[in-house]
Amino acid sequence: MIVVLVVVAIPEGLPLTIGISLAFSVKQMYQNKILVRKLDAPEKLGQIDDLLCSKTGSVTTAQMKVAEFYCESKPIKNTRKNTFLHCDLNPNTLDKIKSGILYNCDARVEMDAVNYVPIGNQTEVGLMKFLQDADIPVHILIQRKIDRILAHIPFSSDKKFSAVALHHPDKPSIVVIHIKGAPEIIVELCKKMSAGTKDPELQKDERETINHQIDSMALSGLRVIAFASVEMENDTWMNILQQGGHQNGNSPSKILEDEVYNRSLDFSFIAAFGLRDPLRQNVKSQVKFFRDECKITVRMVSGDHRSTAEAIAIKAGILRKDEQRKPMAVLHGEEFRKMVGSEPRKIISKEDGTVSYELEKSDQIEEIARHLRVLARATAKDKYLLTLGLKNLAKKVAVTAEGINDCMAL
Repeated sequence: MIVVLVVVAIPEGLPLTIGISLAFSVKQMYQNKILVRKLDAPEKLGQIDDLLCSKTGSVTTAQMKVAEFYCESKPIKNTRKNTFLHCDLNPNTLDKIKSGILYNCDARVEMDAVNYVPIGNQTEVGLMKFLQDADIPVHILIQRKIDRILAHIPFSSDKKFSAVALHHPDKPSIVVIHIKGAPEIIVELCKKMSAGTKDPELQKDERETINHQIDSMALSGLRVIAFASVEMENDTWMNILQQGGHQNGNSPSKILEDEVYNRSLDFSFIAAFGLRDPLRQNVKSQVKFFRDECKITVRMVSGDHRSTAEAIAIKAGILRKDEQRKPMAVLHGEEFRKMVGSEPRKIISKEDGTVSYELEKSDQIEEIARHLRVLARATAKDKYLLTLGLKNLAKKVAVTAEGINDCMAL
């Protein structure tokens, strides 16, 4: 009532009143651990039509835990603390899994008050904790890769895999290459299967079984990561570098990447891990509030397997069961790029020289906007293209993100 009287009596007081009101709201939000850098942000958020959210860390807690894995033709549930060392796997396979997790990672191990704690990418942290649950001293083993790494391909949302080549810690004359990432990519790269001391050829029926197990894990909402490796003599590695143009300036990492893309390495499939990442508290009710009360369309953009993203979206209420069968409700990033184009068009205004962008193909974006709820196996560019397409339709778009790869969309 006092605010109304001030505005009626002194019209010039309206901007001041709004400023004080927004400042008060921002202060209250800060007490709830929400940092607002611009006072008018809450006001603008009240105008949005679409909310694009990522999956890991936004819809889910990003607290990864291995739920099950498939290895040596056996599906294994991670039901107890020491499952890893009590599942009848060959010791050689166990060593490959440990090496694949610890040597091909960017996470690290730090000491808190009493324990060694994995820090970094939450998927890698979850896998390290899986080893720690079996009382494996990851803080000691991870140091064995120091000064042994020969080449490294870091993970990116475009490649969907990471790889490392290093001297084998126990066999100085051997170079081992570990690769992990999206299962549909890793399984296709594999020509053999890890089965202990000798790796047999990966037969068609076993490949189909692996893919079936991966799909089963993904359909239950698990993030699935596949592991593979190959060993070679040091002379063979030197020949690969020589043929790849190392003497002409090509780095070992670039040569390794080319070898992976050319499929010239005889990778052996080791295992596929399914990690559970629980939903954040109250996500389902919040999504329902956005959709029903605020009339905001919530869409999830994820780099995960299509089935994983779809299952999580259903649990969160982003994708309703009656929407699943609708065309374009769930799209793969590659499908989406074919519809809208991979590069936006730059438009320079003839009047004032301002620069704007629009989709390369815009004929289907209106239909996509009507139906799309989940964009899976998406890259950072895909999130940007979707944001751009919705803005071209005169929609006000908000984006949630927690990674540097989301900068384009933001």
